[in-house]
Amino acid sequence: MESFILSAAQGFNLKCTKSKVYKDKFGHVCVTARGPVRIQRAGARRGQGYAARGCPAAILFQHEIKEHLHKSGFVVDRFLISSQGVPYFRTEADGDIYTACAVQTGPNIDFTDGNAFLNVVAHVAKMHHALADADIAHQPTKRAKAGDESDAAKLLETLATLRKKLLKAGKFSDFDMLFLRGYEMFAPHITAFGDNAFDTKYICHNLLKEENIYRQGGQIALTNFGEAAQMHHLHDLAYIIKRYIKAKPQETMPIGKIVEEYAANCPLPLDDALFRRILLYPDKFIKVTMDYYSKKRSFAPNTYITRMQECLRAGTVLAEGL
Repeated sequence: MESFILSAAQGFNLKCTKSKVYKDKFGHVCVTARGPVRIQRAGARRGQGYAARGCPAAILFQHEIKEHLHKSGFVVDRFLISSQGVPYFRTEADGDIYTACAVQTGPNIDFTDGNAFLNVVAHVAKMHHALADADIAHQPTKRAKAGDESDAAKLLETLATLRKKLLKAGKFSDFDMLFLRGYEMFAPHITAFGDNAFDTKYICHNLLKEENIYRQGGQIALTNFGEAAQMHHLHDLAYIIKRYIKAKPQETMPIGKIVEEYAANCPLPLDDALFRRILLYPDKFIKVTMDYYSKKRSFAPNTYITRMQECLRAGTVLAEGL
């Protein structure tokens, strides 16, 4: 794999040797005269959004987002322009597509630190405000988070059928019991979720977790725009609140305080009813459930039990906080 990375590095006018290439959690890093540069092959890793599926249009979409934010004073991991004049390099041999970004340095933001988290919320709000005025020519191939969420009725029917089969069998594993509890808790929120939650007038990052948010000096830096898409800006706010709860701070601040901090830094419309539907939509519960029952299992692995317990805990905190 490193030989392909070295070939791609040349496409970005970078010089490095095999001894100066190493892996990190996001890809391969080349140590160059321009500093460390992370090079990724499109489609090499799952869960990296449309750019990782080898779609040049989506890479261009992300590039325009990053350039707009950079010009607006935000610190982001910008794409390097290749010798082909675009923010990606396509190899001649097999047509593989690579992207390259300068590696960001600095500690990740600790979401258990309430003040640091509120600073991030304010930063995200300002980012949404800046992107609301962005003139983005390129579009992603499809909006993010489509699929199950775009048809709540069909999804609920699938879960209800699963629940009915379990009740008919009459024998429950530990995971089955947790799923049944979760179904009673989350089903109303799946029903309430609607297509109007996919307003595409705005742009969301969609991966605002601790690993993608850095502190560089006195500034906040954002990375990993692989899931950026046109969506309602409240999806990002809901996502970051869920990540905050998952971090398990010693004393969870009221959700209302988080929303107030966001609203104070972003004049975009904040529909309380819509935000409640987006925030309470149990995406993790659905993912864990589908993942577990998609395979025949003779017992419930502890990892799945722990993940489902976390879904129930987070759902309780969110519901009680609204």
